[in-house]
Amino acid sequence: MKKVVLHIESPDGERTASLDDELSIGRTELADLTIGDSGLSRKNTTFFREDDDILVVDEGSLNGTFLNGEQLSGGPRILQDGDVVKVGSDTKIRIDIGFGGSAVATAPGPNDQKQAARASVIEPVLQPVAASNAEPKAGGFPTVLIAAGALCFLIIFGSLIALLIVSRSSGATGTNNNRITVPVASSKVIPMRVIDPLGGEDEDDLDDLIASWETEEKELDAGTVKDVAVTSNDKGDAGLNVTAAFLADRQAKSLEARNGETGIRPAGLDVPKELFGDGVIKQKTKLKEMNSSGYHQPLDFAELAEKRLAGDLIEMPMATNSFYLAVGGSAGEGPFQAFSFKDGDADIAPGSPKYQALQKLASDFAGQKYDINNPNDRKQMRMRLLRMFNQRAKPILEEIANAYFQKFNRPLRVTSLTRSMDYQISLNATNPNSFKVRGDGSLPPHTSGCAFDLARKHMTAEEQNFVMKKLAEMENANKLDALIEYGTNACWHIFIYSDGLPPKM
Repeated sequence: MKKVVLHIESPDGERTASLDDELSIGRTELADLTIGDSGLSRKNTTFFREDDDILVVDEGSLNGTFLNGEQLSGGPRILQDGDVVKVGSDTKIRIDIGFGGSAVATAPGPNDQKQAARASVIEPVLQPVAASNAEPKAGGFPTVLIAAGALCFLIIFGSLIALLIVSRSSGATGTNNNRITVPVASSKVIPMRVIDPLGGEDEDDLDDLIASWETEEKELDAGTVKDVAVTSNDKGDAGLNVTAAFLADRQAKSLEARNGETGIRPAGLDVPKELFGDGVIKQKTKLKEMNSSGYHQPLDFAELAEKRLAGDLIEMPMATNSFYLAVGGSAGEGPFQAFSFKDGDADIAPGSPKYQALQKLASDFAGQKYDINNPNDRKQMRMRLLRMFNQRAKPILEEIANAYFQKFNRPLRVTSLTRSMDYQISLNATNPNSFKVRGDGSLPPHTSGCAFDLARKHMTAEEQNFVMKKLAEMENANKLDALIEYGTNACWHIFIYSDGLPPKM
């Protein structure tokens, strides 16, 4: 029996897996083998054996499965030794096919099969016919006729065999670059093939929401950020006074080189059980409570401005000694637009309620003035609106950041706070691992004002373990729920309770 080993390189590191019968790969426990690659669907790709063949099939994944650079579609495909399968954002799987026992053999390629087919036709013709001096019996057939009949039978039989082999080499359902697509025996138990516009993702499943909506912005360029110089102190806004130079200093300090291994899974990483997944259930329940209580998620920047004016959300300083906000890197300079799920983006008419909200905020943004007809001013307003947060979340972020700063003398890097739906969609437009927007039935965590992300892949294991221990303590005190994320956007996703109460489970 062929010995098959999958050599896997992923954000988790390198590993091997034996293929004895069937093995599925994905982002969640729905797969046999879970890989921390955010580009994977919940159940992405399955490898399995069918008699002597080794096959691979895509499970209707959002980002696809690529065999030697060619995207798979349709039914399973036969694998050869040395083939490379790419899945997710950054996962490669090399196929190693060996053979049990002492016999050495190689899997026949398409050319070998065609040669075998030609040989099966030619060889019977070349078989010598034994000479015979025996006289035919009376009323019998001459020996030469019997031999000719036998030869014709062999030719026809050989041709049928050749046709079967050639049809197998060209594929029962067609070929693609000499790769073989084969039907699978109905008696073989194989996974269901999901054809879904969401790539098998569930828009009501928070785990999928987090993995697919957690799109990281462009790295913030501190040189494009203007100083915040407010004059109003009615709501404690004096703390917002931060210079762009101080932001740049905190950014450099946070990302400075470490003494020791950093990354998604540095040696010695010890993830507490609290960060493994119960938060998915708690967050999903709390978000449903927010939806049912009438919370309106901000669909565009005008609605973020309305929440700022009403005091529903507060603005956070873009940097302090203990943290800096790496948000707004993807903020644009274009005119503000309105968004709805029904009509998409639309111009905001002067004098409309949304225009009036933007104009009112621009004329007195905590004492600072902006011109909504000026592209750079629009960009600065967007950056400040993306620094909005639920008021209960501010002391929680500060508690985590202050503890980390006291221990390591570095600021935490915060990569997202509140996002409007249209801003989130603009990020997803360049992210293949995102939901197609189909309606407003679900509430992505970052439109709730209650979620924030802390980047971690620039940290050592000691730093990460310290933060996770702190998060676990705060979760056990019912202050928050935290999840660890892997893949390209390696971070801690943290969710606080809008009313200060944990969900009713």
